[in-house]
Parts: sequence; C-alpha cells; structure tokens
Amino acid sequence: MSDKAAKKKIRVVLVDDHTLVRDALIRLLESDKDIQVVAGGGTAAEAQSLVEKHKPDVLIMDIELPDQNGLVAGRDLLLENPKLNVIFLTMHHHEEYALRGLRAGAQGYLLKTSSPQELIEAVRSVSVGGTYITREIIDRIARHVARNGGQHAFTQLSEREFQVLRGLAMGKSCKELAEEFALSVKTIYTYRTRLLEKLDLKNDIDLLRYVLRHNLLAGEDEPMPLNNPAE
Repeated sequence: MSDKAAKKKIRVVLVDDHTLVRDALIRLLESDKDIQVVAGGGTAAEAQSLVEKHKPDVLIMDIELPDQNGLVAGRDLLLENPKLNVIFLTMHHHEEYALRGLRAGAQGYLLKTSSPQELIEAVRSVSVGGTYITREIIDRIARHVARNGGQHAFTQLSEREFQVLRGLAMGKSCKELAEEFALSVKTIYTYRTRLLEKLDLKNDIDLLRYVLRHNLLAGEDEPMPLNNPAE
C-alpha cells in the first residue's frame, strides 16, 4: 500500500482496560480497509499519552477505567484536542450516561452489545464530523423525555456529584471516595450533603434506594439490572 493511500485511513486509538476485549476490537476495526488502529491502551493516562503521540482521528474509549472515569477523561482530552472525535463504547445502557457523554463533547455512544458493523459505521460517521448513537440509547432517551420531560433531579448533578452518588450507593466510604478522587474527606462529605439536599433525601439508605429506583448502577461493574429497590 502506498504512503498516500495509508494516509487516507481513519486513524483510531482504542482504550479499554480488558485486554481480551481490546484485542478483539482492534482486530474487528482493522478488518475494515479504511480503518487503522494506531495504538491501544487500558487507562485514562494511556489515552492522554497515546492521543498526544499519535493525533488520531477517532478515540474509542470505555467509561469504566481503572484510574479515572472515562467521561471526565474524554472531556479533558476534547478540551485539549478540539479536533478529536470521541466514541464511548460501554456497557452502561442507562440514557443518563449517554447524555453525560454527549455533554462532555463526544460524537458517539455505543453499547458493547452493538453489532460489529455498527461500530465500524460509528467510526466512519464521527471521523467526518457526524454523530452516532446506538439505536437502543436513542429510544431510551426519547422515552425518558416523553415520560419526564428530562426533569429527573439526577440529570442536574455535576459529573463529580454523579460519581460520588454512585460510589456511596455501591457502599464506598467517604474516605475511600476521597482517595479514589484525590480529594479531602471533608470535600466528599460536602458532596454527600449537597446530594441529599438536591435529591431531597435524608440519609445514605435513601441514596441507595434512589440509585436503585433509577437503575443508575447498571453498567460494567453491575451487569445485572437492579430493578427492585426493596431487595
């Protein structure tokens, strides 16, 4: 293949902390003659480094990364690289994650249950300035708006507040969250107090029930939907 032809390929960086998944996705993407995966990594820090080094057309990244939330990492990368096109590829099927991803500046949001062809179509679309959201998520967003007018209180939370909410619901202590987010314990307590006020709740049990009621834990770490708050 000539250098001129190679330059026409869509250059992709893929970030997923599961090695087998990452390798399978790389093979899938490179089966398309117009796509070249220039690098792969498993952390937000690697995403930063690889984007700086390779200047890809498209960054495909997971939301659940071991060192930083992918939504936050993606937002920061887009601020530093305005021409970068980001696709979040995740198991998070709740529409709130997709809305937060799009608000962070991403051009694509796909579920890992999407078909191989859909991923390739998404890469092609965002590489030329388009947007691609998997059909299931579009339907969920439409139903959510029709039912609630987008007025759920959790949609108004900041990204950090949303992370602290999920962390508390998963049973993490304020000290653990402080270490995870590199913040003081006092700051986490402040977030907790703010969450109780914004969501009109009284205590951590109410927080857990709220998260379960709205299915905000469904995702990579919780593969089975939690549909019954009483359980």
